[in-house]
Amino acid sequence: MTARRALFGLGAAAVATAFAFGFAGAAQAQTTDPSFRLNNRSNTTIMEVYVSSSQNSNWGQDLLGTNVLAAGQTFIVRLPNGQCVNDIRIVVEGGQATERRNINTCELTDINFP
Repeated sequence: MTARRALFGLGAAAVATAFAFGFAGAAQAQTTDPSFRLNNRSNTTIMEVYVSSSQNSNWGQDLLGTNVLAAGQTFIVRLPNGQCVNDIRIVVEGGQATERRNINTCELTDINFP
């Protein structure tokens, strides 16, 4: 059985600037499943979520579609098997965007925002 780590956002200023990530848990073997749970731990609503391969220069479609991710809610991001290194863009209420690049999502199960 292979376990994946959780990726945690740190600091309240992350909403206004960028993701600040730290890792929790011991190092584990990498899987090929890049899907993860996005946890909105901020006090603001996430309006848009984009995740694309770091090799792709386009963000693609908003994964939330017509939905939003309110404070305290979670959203499962499903990605193609093997697409491990990804860029993540989150747009919050008011239009402010934060990005994090080259995240190996195969090594984690959760991303906490902020």
